[in-house]
Amino acid sequence: MTTPPPEKSPNPGINIYGGAVVNPYKLTILLEELGIPYNYISVDFAQNEHKSAWFKAINPNGRIPAMVHVKDDGTTINLFESGACMLYLVSEFDSSHKVSYPYGSPEYWTQVSWLSWQIAGYGPMMGQSVHFARYFPLASPGGEKSPGDEKFSKDAMGYGTWRYAAEARRLNSVLEEQLSIPGQKYIVPGEKPTIADIAVFIYAYSAAWCGVDINDYPNVKAWIARLVERPGFQKGLQIPSPYNYSDPRVLDPGMVEFHGTGRKFGSLYIKMCTEEWAAKGQIPALPSDPIHLGEYWPSDVIL
Repeated sequence: MTTPPPEKSPNPGINIYGGAVVNPYKLTILLEELGIPYNYISVDFAQNEHKSAWFKAINPNGRIPAMVHVKDDGTTINLFESGACMLYLVSEFDSSHKVSYPYGSPEYWTQVSWLSWQIAGYGPMMGQSVHFARYFPLASPGGEKSPGDEKFSKDAMGYGTWRYAAEARRLNSVLEEQLSIPGQKYIVPGEKPTIADIAVFIYAYSAAWCGVDINDYPNVKAWIARLVERPGFQKGLQIPSPYNYSDPRVLDPGMVEFHGTGRKFGSLYIKMCTEEWAAKGQIPALPSDPIHLGEYWPSDVIL
């Protein structure tokens, strides 16, 4: 069925399909900054809604965020990938250039360059750093190896963790250098944040979760503090629920149980999805699959 159930059907205007994970917050922050009303529709991963025919008709990749714009004339436009959604929103709704620059201007192309940097490098590398630091199954939060480690390279986790944490640190150094230019308040030189700032912000704001110490990047830290003070950012970070992966939340001792549970189920979800893809022939089989998906990754692992 490619038609969404009634409670998931888009309303006239902007409809965000998302959930309480990193990338959808880019869109809620942007829409709050623009003051554009929108309808938020939560996608239930536990019920596999992201794999449903109706959702994949909106986003063939089965990931969030996705967006549907039902225009006044009844025309419907489906978009997926946060960068595409952000570019569309400022194209349609930011004629006064609150968080963007006029098309074709030097500032416009600088904005697009940094947005692309986030999409192609900063976000993926911070995300991979999270995977190895938080979801990789062979270590507890204290770093102890789990049973079965000897069945694969004993250095697998150590290398993966180092590789992506190192690249995450390098990319944060690039951002630090950009923000260290005298008088530079935002990523694009000027007196306002843009969609590039919004896209980069949500990952920089999650530095501790990604294994990065933001204190090593004082200009990035000051830039985050400027953005967090903005009402649009504050409102956007509350939808659909308060953002739980910011440094203040991750470093809060009262959140240890929450994040520990998230690590456990996140790890098991990754394993479950990979097993499903392999069973359906959706990914090429590799000789090492039994190691990764069998005894090497026990189903009852506790992180």
